[in-house]
Amino acid sequence: MSLQYFTPISGLIGGSLIGLSAATLLLFNGDILGASGLMSSFVVAPVKTLTDPAQQWKLSFLAAFALTARVYVTLIDPDALTDQRLGYGDATMPIVSPLGFIVGGFLVGFGTRLGNGCTTGHGICGLARLSTRSLAAVLSFMATGVISASACSESCPFYPYLRTSFDSVSKYLPTSSTITIGTVIASLAAGSAISGFLRKSPSPNATKSELDDYTNNRSKIIPSIFSGMFFAMGLVISKMTVSSKIYGFLNIKGGITNGTWDPTLACVMGGGLIVSFISYQFVKGFNAFKNFNALECPISQKKDGGHFSVPTNKIIDKNLIIGESLFGLGWGFAGLCPGPAMFLAVAGYQNILFRWWPSFFIGSYLAEKLKNKSSHSYSQI
Repeated sequence: MSLQYFTPISGLIGGSLIGLSAATLLLFNGDILGASGLMSSFVVAPVKTLTDPAQQWKLSFLAAFALTARVYVTLIDPDALTDQRLGYGDATMPIVSPLGFIVGGFLVGFGTRLGNGCTTGHGICGLARLSTRSLAAVLSFMATGVISASACSESCPFYPYLRTSFDSVSKYLPTSSTITIGTVIASLAAGSAISGFLRKSPSPNATKSELDDYTNNRSKIIPSIFSGMFFAMGLVISKMTVSSKIYGFLNIKGGITNGTWDPTLACVMGGGLIVSFISYQFVKGFNAFKNFNALECPISQKKDGGHFSVPTNKIIDKNLIIGESLFGLGWGFAGLCPGPAMFLAVAGYQNILFRWWPSFFIGSYLAEKLKNKSSHSYSQI
């Protein structure tokens, strides 16, 4: 089997940067890197996300991510998102149809909200802290991702709806209008982050707790900016923003048959996991090895009020398995998970801006409604 498309060095470097992004948020802020959770919060709790000082780090992260993405594809490497395999008309690479992006976005949004995580939250962060719940999640979405990517061939009854011809690719590339929209999104994110940074300090009559909260929230801004930059750089350097890298890995059946399987994604996950795992060795209660200097409070936070927001749920329930399985199906259908979709939206890709993301938000909203309804029904029993 030929490994002509395998790029292990860029995969490891990019993955390590993604791991560094997660490590920065964890060690300095006490927060978890989760692209799906971050983005879905804008529809399930928009007011809180945009106005709560404790959520300000999300806006700073998103602003840094978006601006880094725009600068990279504009000034550093304008061809960074060019898919060479599609450029050469590689028949083994599927071309996702507009409907495929809609279906994929909905399944990813619904599934990640129901299962509380995606490739970053469960994969890079969850596995790094040896969470069995995250292991179950990763096995679920990897299995269905491989199944959906491998099974959606010309013999599949859904193929005519989820796939399209190579000739249609050019119609969905960024245009001057969509690039402007991407730039506006980046600018709005930056404006929101700046407005939060300039938020007035507490009144002279504020309590010590209020002052500590204000200081801790502001102290999260700089680390979240670096984390967003690392995340964007990691995605584009590893080529996780290029669909053939995703399909090249997930379509194991076709890849092995044609001799074009691309295991780069495994290097990305491996690089990210190693760096993220190392960071957890400095967090008390989550270190696998003894470390008498492990942190009880994040570096940027005051001990009064500062804490690590690391999930401790160990329950493997139906919501987790069903949700992550649906996420995997959507991932395999459209070749996108939230992180790369964030990057491509800022870059102005039409199907991502107008089909994948709206569907993702609808899916996230409906999944949250379902979870709340289930919790309410359970509480009545």
